[in-house]
Amino acid sequence: MKLSQTAFAAFLSIAIPSAEAFTPASLSVTASGSSTQMTFSNSLSFASLNPPSLSSEFDLLSSSPLFARIDEYDDDEDEDDDDEDDDDEDMDDDFPSLTASRQGSTKFPKLDPYDPNPPIKPRPGRYGFQSLEKEMDETVPDSSLIQTMSQKQREENLKIMRQIKNSDLADLRLRKDHAGWVDANNDLKTRTKADPWFRINDKIRDAYLLGEEEEAERLKEIAERLGGPPPGVKVGDRGYALHTDIFDIGLSVSRAQSALEQSVLEERVRRGRAMAAERRKNLDKEKKAWEDMLRNPGEREDKEAQARRERTMRRIMGEIEEENKKREERAKEVLGQLPELPKDNVTSLNKALQEAREDVKRLRKMRREGRGLGEVSEDADLTFINPEDRLAATDAGLSAESSKPRGSAARAREAAAAEAAGGRPRLPGDSDVTRGEIDIPIESSSLKISGPLTVEVSSSYNNAQSDPPMRKHCFQYTIRITNNSPTDTIQLLSRRFEIQTVGSSMKDVVQGQGVTGRTPILKPGEVFEYTSTAPLSVRPIATTVIAARMKGEYKYVKLSEGQENATEEQIKEGGDASAELGMFHFVFPEEQRVKPVTAVYDDDDDDDEPDMKTTTVSSSTYSSTRTASVAPSAETPPAPKVAASPASTLPGDTDMSSGNILVNASDSSNVVTDNVRVQVSSIYRPERSDAKLDKHCFAYNVRITNESSSQNVQLVSRRFEIQTIGSDTKDVVQGAGVTGRQPILKPGESFEYTSTAPLSVKPMLDKTAVVARMQGEYNFVLLGDDGTSPLSSTPLQAKMGVFHFILPNLEAA
Repeated sequence: MKLSQTAFAAFLSIAIPSAEAFTPASLSVTASGSSTQMTFSNSLSFASLNPPSLSSEFDLLSSSPLFARIDEYDDDEDEDDDDEDDDDEDMDDDFPSLTASRQGSTKFPKLDPYDPNPPIKPRPGRYGFQSLEKEMDETVPDSSLIQTMSQKQREENLKIMRQIKNSDLADLRLRKDHAGWVDANNDLKTRTKADPWFRINDKIRDAYLLGEEEEAERLKEIAERLGGPPPGVKVGDRGYALHTDIFDIGLSVSRAQSALEQSVLEERVRRGRAMAAERRKNLDKEKKAWEDMLRNPGEREDKEAQARRERTMRRIMGEIEEENKKREERAKEVLGQLPELPKDNVTSLNKALQEAREDVKRLRKMRREGRGLGEVSEDADLTFINPEDRLAATDAGLSAESSKPRGSAARAREAAAAEAAGGRPRLPGDSDVTRGEIDIPIESSSLKISGPLTVEVSSSYNNAQSDPPMRKHCFQYTIRITNNSPTDTIQLLSRRFEIQTVGSSMKDVVQGQGVTGRTPILKPGEVFEYTSTAPLSVRPIATTVIAARMKGEYKYVKLSEGQENATEEQIKEGGDASAELGMFHFVFPEEQRVKPVTAVYDDDDDDDEPDMKTTTVSSSTYSSTRTASVAPSAETPPAPKVAASPASTLPGDTDMSSGNILVNASDSSNVVTDNVRVQVSSIYRPERSDAKLDKHCFAYNVRITNESSSQNVQLVSRRFEIQTIGSDTKDVVQGAGVTGRQPILKPGESFEYTSTAPLSVKPMLDKTAVVARMQGEYNFVLLGDDGTSPLSSTPLQAKMGVFHFILPNLEAA
């Protein structure tokens, strides 16, 4: 050891009175290689020495061999610089070493709290290692604690504590600013001590964890007396606030991930246990079933079959009950009330027999009166008959006004038509559009002036959005509305259109607020124009080129000066007036129109051969005609032009061949076969006829109605027999479907279509006005409960009654 270090240690032991705690109880200095020895005994206490005694003691030390050696070392230091290394080795051997030992106990001095390296380590306390500062703080009893801060100050203090804890300390640690971190941590401790509630909260937590309930309750009372927790701190059910709640420390990402993984693990364990339990249950069930099968062979199959039968019966009964409810609702909707139904089979059978007797009596009465089977009955629905036919029916005593109210079938047709219209209101249509014989000029555009507004419209056929084979024809129309008023500003509020397709007896009414989703405002001289489409499901017919007729109106209101929009009251009232949309037609293009074709015949050269009259029936529902003509050749002798042969021929009726009609000649018929009613009426088409050339065109309307109460039917094919006057044979026309379709008719529903029959025939006006006779049948199948599956492969037949094509009084015409 160097001599300077030994001297400095001796000097400190004398010069610093407060270093008593660091002074060894005995100090022994021994010089190696000499007999010099110095010993400080425990009896020497520097703390009790006065200045004179300190002086004498210092003199004693100065005269000691130790300090003599120090002086000699100082004198020789400059001379021995060159031999410093050797002197150091000698000093290690020759100079004494300092050895300190403590005997007994000493008092601890006051420590510097800001010293980062305290000389005395913390010692264990009651609950573990605690600092001396905490032991010193706890010298104040809990019952003597007083809250010196207001709630506002406590809230501000807590806010600063959270800032230090959550942000400052972490930031200082990242910057490795140890001094700043110590200052911030000391500031946090000071602020924690400033509010005594934090101290009581820690003690409540310790008491709760140690199970000291009485101590915890006592501390809770003290905490309440201190004002409770600072504003912003929530105390839990246990009576103390958690560290995370005090400093508002959120859940860490790692802890959240750990909690999520634990939840997933628990869920997997739960599912695994449930699956294992279900597996054990299934194994027990299979084991029991196997044992039952061994004891009672065949019993399992019987139970399964019985269960299947019960399920099937429940399903069937449920479907029957649901169907009965639908029928009752439909009957109530059509009839207004539920009809009185038979209570049992006997009553139902008796009612059917009574109705059959009444039908037989009515038919016998009709035969006695000479009306024949072709006439309609008194309670038949005449709404589909043309006006000329209604007049004929009136002359025969069958006035539509005096007929009975319409039956359930008619009401069902109306309900089905309303449903097909999408719930829109419907109005009776124009008769000329229904017949397909337009009485007014056909225009695809119109212009109408109503007050200050001029409404122009033009229409055209849209090939891109049409599908003629599926009878989907799309038209587009452009409407231009002009405000002709020099001063008034007009706002359009609503629109209302009436559209009637050809062949339909009803008009569809389309109405709504605004125009194209807006309520445009037209200032004087301004124009509003838009284009819309009208997709129609319609079938072209040979008697007209139109697809539909349309007209309508626009409701508008005049805005006062400074008014930007119509008021709620004006909108509710529907506006001040209306501007009419003039009537116009949607006209088929040339390629979509039906062109009726008739065969041309020349007289035969052979006088021995009788004159042959061949009929060509061109239905507007067929995609192609069934006639063809052969042009005469210039090089060969002229030959008669023969029409395409029908499918087949049959022997004709003798009265038609001779012209002496034996039955009542009627231009309509009404026949019911197997609950399917077929009604047909015919009318002469003078505009498409030429009597001078013996070309006569007729149109006939067919309506097929399913009058069954519960059975769906589907029409699958048709077969017609046509015989012209003077002909010995009948032409047979047959094919699949009806108008290219196979419609399905639910109970009460109807299917209606119109066809034309251009005939090349020479009438026998001296005998009869009848030029042709027609009858036929429609084949149909009954459908199952699902409404699509046929019950049998053998179709049934619905008869089309005999009717005639009769020429009107041509001279009167």
